[in-house]
Amino acid sequence: MTMAHPEPKGFSIICVFNSQAKLDKYLVESLKHQKTACELIAIDNRPQRFKCAATVLNAAAARAKYDLLMFVHQDVALGSDTWLADARNDIDLLENFGAAGVAGNGPLGVVASILHGTPPRRLGRVRLTKPVPVQTVDGCLLIVPKKLFLETGFDARTCPGWYLYVANFCLDMARLGRKVYVLPREIYHESTGPGNPRVLDEARRNIINKHRDQVDIIYTTVGEWKTG
Repeated sequence: MTMAHPEPKGFSIICVFNSQAKLDKYLVESLKHQKTACELIAIDNRPQRFKCAATVLNAAAARAKYDLLMFVHQDVALGSDTWLADARNDIDLLENFGAAGVAGNGPLGVVASILHGTPPRRLGRVRLTKPVPVQTVDGCLLIVPKKLFLETGFDARTCPGWYLYVANFCLDMARLGRKVYVLPREIYHESTGPGNPRVLDEARRNIINKHRDQVDIIYTTVGEWKTG
């Protein structure tokens, strides 16, 4: 009988990029000094051949080698040289851990550990000192156990483009009895979100239809939507 070996501890960091310069300036540079084991799975979409984030990210996750997956945008810089180690310590203490991020929304409002824009400004009213449970987290950064993710994955049918696949995943976690948290670990994110909110419309309608039997209001960092 062959025994299954546990996944080695570390972070498989998955990023679809369309600007090598931004990837190198922000994400790659901030990973150089991390002491925690990690790998970067960078998917080059400069030719724009990938049309659906969920599909390409699911495929990348299947070849990840570490026990935690981190899906992250190209223009994100981790806020310290111990960021990955600190995030791991937070996650190890979380109850019913399903997913974690750095910004999220729930009935109590938006909470975040983000500086964004140029010049940088803080998102959220207070600086976090501990993980905070939320309904969904922002798509700029998502951490999830690899084993759990491979059993569920992003839903390409509900979110066929580049938006809201992380919010939908968080709602899927709630169906499984898993909790979603915002970590008190700061990042810098150059982008402030989509310039045209209409790009969210298809995924927003699909998410409302999918989860209206579960929640009355969907809370995201890009809006709050009644499902009834």
